[in-house]
Amino acid sequence: MKNTILASRCLLAVLMLVAGAVEAEPRWWKGNTHTHSWWSDGDSPPELIAKWYKEHDYNFLVLSDHNIMQQGEKWYPIDEPYRRPEQIQAAYDKYLKTYGEKWLEVRTVNGNKEVKLKTLDEFRPLFEESEKFIFIKGEEITDRFKAHPVHVNGVNLVELIEPQGGRSVIETIQNNMDAVKAQSEQYAQPMISHLNHPNFYFAQTAEDFFYLNLKEGDGYFEMYNGHSHVFNYGDENHQSAERMWDIVLSKRLGELRKSLIYGVAVDDAHEYTKWGLGVTNPGRGWIMVRAEYLTPNSITEAVKRGDFYNSTGVQLSELVHKGNTIEVAVAPKKGVSYTIEFVGTLTDADLKARSKVVEHTHFNLSDHEHKEIRTYSDDIGKVLKSVSGAKASYKSNGDELYVRVRISSSKKHPNPFKEGDVEMAWSQPFVFSKD
Repeated sequence: MKNTILASRCLLAVLMLVAGAVEAEPRWWKGNTHTHSWWSDGDSPPELIAKWYKEHDYNFLVLSDHNIMQQGEKWYPIDEPYRRPEQIQAAYDKYLKTYGEKWLEVRTVNGNKEVKLKTLDEFRPLFEESEKFIFIKGEEITDRFKAHPVHVNGVNLVELIEPQGGRSVIETIQNNMDAVKAQSEQYAQPMISHLNHPNFYFAQTAEDFFYLNLKEGDGYFEMYNGHSHVFNYGDENHQSAERMWDIVLSKRLGELRKSLIYGVAVDDAHEYTKWGLGVTNPGRGWIMVRAEYLTPNSITEAVKRGDFYNSTGVQLSELVHKGNTIEVAVAPKKGVSYTIEFVGTLTDADLKARSKVVEHTHFNLSDHEHKEIRTYSDDIGKVLKSVSGAKASYKSNGDELYVRVRISSSKKHPNPFKEGDVEMAWSQPFVFSKD
């Protein structure tokens, strides 16, 4: 009888857990999809990196090392001088102090010290906690076309994807994104791909996105990247990454009848031992994903449907698109003021490109090469409504190609990409039904 009662209670407990899981309410999860470790060109081992993110209230992390995943055997040299020796030594000392001699496996080869890197499966148990923190497998597929670096992050991958190459910048992007999609279909697992830092050496332009063959939720690009050597805000001859996003959205939706392209914010961190302006630190930009569960598949599915926003510090308490209305509210910080802007392009906007020839310094090309660039009307990505305060709404007039929300605060970013940066947030673009 006692066994029967115990079994019944166990069954009831399981049923309650299942019922609770079914009724789980979506919530916001904070995460970064682009960061680097000793597995490629970061200055620290992945354990110290994961520790930093978890201690700073991130819920998920993608270690996106270049053309490698954290698996198999790899030894990292501590003594080679070309690898920022002071920072590497500082990381090694901290690594040893934090995890002890029993955790580290060290050898000496030709007088040089090497550390055997732990695989993701080995260090995952140190950090992962239900409803608190997880890793999502990923890779920065690091490719190029001629002088143009083409880097695509694959997120929630199962296995490594080799760079696919191509006969143009556009084809190289397409081929690498297609490889992520093919792996997703092969394993019946949700995956996403995003083009990294389009303004890195000004390697991509808005035009490279116009004709990409993507379904909604298949392809993204970084509209904010915290790497100090990326021209996030453009220059006198190049659009900012955010402006590029508006041009891409407007042309694809208004002229080419193609899908939305979602934008992501990342920090692209490489350095964790040295801090400040000009250093590629963590914590500059991230995504907030609305999902029921903190699992790789649940997070990835939510990102694929666009249920996330980008942030450099501003946190939202509400973001709702219902019918012809967008409602947004900030979780305000004491003493901080906010400006909420609804940014979009109207259906009658001038989408025509205009040519301009400039003397263009580009990657390893000559310093005085003449290059034709494209400029676009201010009709694209203009502010349709602006509200001072922590709450605002926008009602569609029926003549918008899309509308997205941008929130600026008066609070300075604690470790900015550029001096003077304030904490901000950006929604994904919303398209209103024409019915």
